[in-house]
This record gives sequence, structure tokens and C-alpha cells, in this order.
Amino acid sequence: MNKDFRLAFDILDRVFREGAYSNVLLTEVLDKADNRALLTRLVYGTLDKNITIEYYISLLCDSKPNNKIYTILKLGIYMLKFMDSIPPHAVVNEMVNLAEYAKKPKLSGFVNATLKNAVSKQFYLPKDEKMAISVQYSVPFWYVKCLFKQYKKDNTINILSQKSIDLEHIRINNKKISDTDLENKFNQLNIQFVKSEYGGYLIKNCEDIRKLFDKGYITYQSASSMIVCKACDVKDGYACLDMCASPGGKSVYLSSLAKNLKITACDVYPNRVEKINEYSTRMGVDNINAIVMDGTTLNQDFKERFDLVLCDSPCSGFGIARKKPDIYLNKSYEDILKLSEIQYKLLNNAIEYAKVGGSIVYSTCTILREENYNIVGRILKERKDVKLEKMPIQFDNDGFIQLLPNEKGLDGFFIARLIKCQML
Repeated sequence: MNKDFRLAFDILDRVFREGAYSNVLLTEVLDKADNRALLTRLVYGTLDKNITIEYYISLLCDSKPNNKIYTILKLGIYMLKFMDSIPPHAVVNEMVNLAEYAKKPKLSGFVNATLKNAVSKQFYLPKDEKMAISVQYSVPFWYVKCLFKQYKKDNTINILSQKSIDLEHIRINNKKISDTDLENKFNQLNIQFVKSEYGGYLIKNCEDIRKLFDKGYITYQSASSMIVCKACDVKDGYACLDMCASPGGKSVYLSSLAKNLKITACDVYPNRVEKINEYSTRMGVDNINAIVMDGTTLNQDFKERFDLVLCDSPCSGFGIARKKPDIYLNKSYEDILKLSEIQYKLLNNAIEYAKVGGSIVYSTCTILREENYNIVGRILKERKDVKLEKMPIQFDNDGFIQLLPNEKGLDGFFIARLIKCQML
């Protein structure tokens, strides 16, 4: 049995059945792989095409197969229909072996027949336009309907057709190294790099980059995440609150944008607060106080204490789905509505924590109005102590902006900046 196929099956089985995170599981076993690139492609590729593959399986089978067999069929069909480097007969044989490995020997014949049928079958998209787009781009049908309503057809297709770029966006840590010295290191290590338009570098990830990361010379941070921090426009001596801070990237970046900042970084779980401390230590930052706090519960001690409150809210993550394809798994529109209530509570509390004249920046890494415009709009209608304030970023804005995924490395982010006003 091919070792990488088995490892891919083990990861996918846990992702589909337990809701485990594919990136975490992959990191844990990548060193065991015979071919790291193949294992990575099998896992992320199958997840990326999951909805398309499920549609294919629905045309091949009268009913949904057993969970483990379902995963084997998904992996097999991904290789048959979206890869051309492995002969079909080898794929079928290896998937039959996986049925034995999964302790489903009685279903090995079913796996064999289904995949052999898939080899020769020509699949066609559904006739319904939105359903066809759902299958073609492998995204949930309800999500396509939302995008049609909010962005219209052409923009929906443009959003969904954006492919993940094969580069990482990193940010320099000027506490430890200068731009010139870092670029010299890149050249010495034969690392190709391109300066991004947003203040970082686009590079191909490799072992040497990871070593620079471990030393704290650089950190992985998306361009959109950096833009959120620039929208905060912190000034020397500010007291700042990062309400949903783990793993700490935005808090740490904020600490470099002005002098003598006092940053309080919060998260609801102790283990996630520890990640903030680890991040700060690696980057040589000593002005961040990381604490456990539930952002949805008002902390009376924090009322009107901060010049800047960053509310980088938990969200559906659909703005970064091209990087994390398992984001689409097991999410429904009802889940989005539940998230929006949490986001509303967080932003309300964020406003309470800002001083009069202070700023509140609300951000998410999603593109759905329910989590973005609607939250801020509801707040502005209900409260008379906040108003939108133009953000000092490289995009035209009236206090808010929706960034969409693009080929230059931007992720889908929403950013809004509010200023706390004196109540009349």
C-alpha cells in the first residue's frame, strides 16, 4: 500500500468525521511522508474539490456510502479526475487496499466497481445555474446564493475563480533585522522574493524561511492582516486593546507601529493566550499583556480605558477559504447568523472599552454582509456615540472597506473604523 495514500486517508477521515483541522494533522505527519508534496496535494486537493466530488459520487451511487468508504471514494475520485500523474488502474488498486486498511473488506468490491465506473464516466454540471456554479467551484449552494444576492453573478464568479497563489506573505521584524540585511540573507540563501504592495514580502516557503521565522527575523502575516493594523493608526503612548488576539500577529505588528504602546491582548481560552505570549517572545516584544477574557461579556474594569480597541472578530473565514479549503465543511447559513450575534456583542463591548475620542477597528476575514456591513450598520443605527472615521490605508474608503481575494495575494477581509463620540 502506498504510504502517502494511507496518510492522506487518515487525515481526511479525521477531517470529515471529527472536524479536525487539516493543516494541523498534515503538519504532524508530513515528516513521515515518502513524498511531502504529493501528500499535501492529496489532502488539500481533495478538500478543495470536496463538493464537486460529492456531486460526482451522488451520480455514481444510489445512496451515500459508509463514512470511511466515502472518504476513500473522495480520495480516489480526486486522483482520477483532477490528477494525471497516477495511472487509473493504480488508483483503483490502492483505494481497494485502503478499504482493507479501513477494516471494510466486504466493501472493497464496491470501491473497485465505483471507481472503475468513475474512470470512464463523463460528468455534467447541473442545469440549475447556481447549483452548477456550486459544483464547478466546489462551494456550498447556500453560499453561492448569498454571493449572487450580495455581489451579482459576474462578481461571484470572479470571487470564486480566484486561485490560491503558491507564495507566502511574510513581514519583517525590524526589532531584530533591517530590510537591507534581510534581503541580503535572502540573496545568500538563494531565496527568491518580491516586495509586496502592502509592506511585506512574497516568498516561496522553504526550510530556510522557517529558520528565519524561528529566529524571529520574519513572521507569516497576510497582506490583508497588515492592512487591518495600519487602519488602527496607533499613536505614540496609546493604550490599546486587542479583544480577540490569538495567536497574536496583529498585537505584535501594532507594537511596531508606534512608540511606548501598552497593549492588552485577550482571548477566551488559556492555551490561546499562551500562543500570544509565545508569539511575542519569538518576535522580541515586551509591551503586550496577554490575558484570558471573554469578549462577549462586558468587563466593567475596561470601560473607557483604551485609545484604540481592535475587534478582529471570529468569523466564517470565507475570505481565506482558498488557503484553507476545509473552511467550507459543515457550515450552514444558520451558522453565519449565529456568528453574527457574537460579532454584534463583541463590537458593542469594544465601543464601551474605547475612550471618548478613541477609535474602534472592527475586522473579519470573510466577505459576507451578515458578518460585516450588517454588523456595523446595526451598531450605527442603534448607537449615537460612534460614527465612521476614514482609515489611513492605501484604498479609498469612507470608514469601511470590503477587500476581496485577488491574484496579488490579498485575502477577503472587511475593515471598519469607528470613533467614539461624546454623548449629547
